[in-house]
Amino acid sequence: MDIIKKINELKSLKQNFCVATIVKTSGPTPGKVGFKYLTVDDGTVYGTIGGGEIEVTVFEECKKRIKNKRSELKEYLLTDKEISETTDAEVVKMMCSGKIWIFYEVFCTEHIAYIFGGGHVGKELTYFLKRLNFHTVLVDNRPEIANRDHNPFADEIIFQDYKEFTTNYEFHDSSFYIILTHGHNFDYEVARNILKRGINTKYIGVIASKVKALKLKEMLKDEIGDIPEINKINSPIGLDIGGETASEIALSIAAQMQSYLFNNFDYGE
Repeated sequence: MDIIKKINELKSLKQNFCVATIVKTSGPTPGKVGFKYLTVDDGTVYGTIGGGEIEVTVFEECKKRIKNKRSELKEYLLTDKEISETTDAEVVKMMCSGKIWIFYEVFCTEHIAYIFGGGHVGKELTYFLKRLNFHTVLVDNRPEIANRDHNPFADEIIFQDYKEFTTNYEFHDSSFYIILTHGHNFDYEVARNILKRGINTKYIGVIASKVKALKLKEMLKDEIGDIPEINKINSPIGLDIGGETASEIALSIAAQMQSYLFNNFDYGE
């Protein structure tokens, strides 16, 4: 397997993946400097780091790093003996008794936006975000909305109950959450579940008037406590650029998302 060729192929397909490369070894190890192990976000793997328990460890680490989008160098101590002294290395149970340094390089070509509600504004928002290199995941509990005919611009369309989805789905870290459902109860349910799970969000916004936004935040505080994340919800959502049509509202949301992305500040500031 030509790993470099596979890397270029995955980049052209705009897939998220992690490449683990052995950059240094000390003592006996199953892999040598230069060995590469590639993990795609769907769990597909290419190459090898040497096999054994270290490969299992590296696979799990790659999946975690694809999720948090963080490249880093890690040191591993391969031994099946008890360690009596303090070490910065992560211990992996193997008989080799050597050390191995692995650099994890993450390739994430797109930012992920979870859009709850595929009505007029949601549909227009996927149109704008597609041109801004976002990967959009559109979730709706209505079969007439959650389909490719109605929402042709979304990268992924999920027809599912909002509560079920936000309770069980494994979200990517530092993603964008845009809540535009067709009911205030659904908006509340989605926001509550995201906050209760302690999900690391880059941005979260809820479509609402000033009065309803205030009520939403008060309800959230009553149920889950006065946590800082509630005050960081962007509601009313979007930048105040004027306009009332679905396209104008979607444009204001996309603009606000871009401002958080490129100004690199915590949402809600």
